[in-house]
Amino acid sequence: MMKFASTILSLALVLASVSHAQTPDPDLTGRWIGAADTTDEGGTKRQEKQTIEIRIEDGKLTAVSVGRTGKGVPLQALQAGSKINLYGYLTLDGGEHLRWKLELKDGKLVGSFSAQHNSPLKWVYDRVGAMTMTKETGVILRQ
Repeated sequence: MMKFASTILSLALVLASVSHAQTPDPDLTGRWIGAADTTDEGGTKRQEKQTIEIRIEDGKLTAVSVGRTGKGVPLQALQAGSKINLYGYLTLDGGEHLRWKLELKDGKLVGSFSAQHNSPLKWVYDRVGAMTMTKETGVILRQ
């Protein structure tokens, strides 16, 4: 009987941890701004300003990369604890895969940004670099 109770307790703890891991972290939500310090394969360094809006919609984390014009590119958002991976794809000029690997640390999102191109004849170099983002306060997110 004791072994059965122990098994049930273990199963309950596993299910609780799985359920908790799938719950979006509200601390990640908001408008985040920052810059990626990228270097391409040719050695060119750039500072790429970025704005990302992260929300919880229907119990799931969603994200949008907001461009200079204010229009957004939808991103796929995957969260594991305080870490979040964001993926996007731009169709212009042969296609560009975007990826952010970020972690919430001391109220900031820190990690890396990368951009890889599908058209090496047009875009010879892919870019990758470190970035830090801070949450804008007092911003009402787009609906």
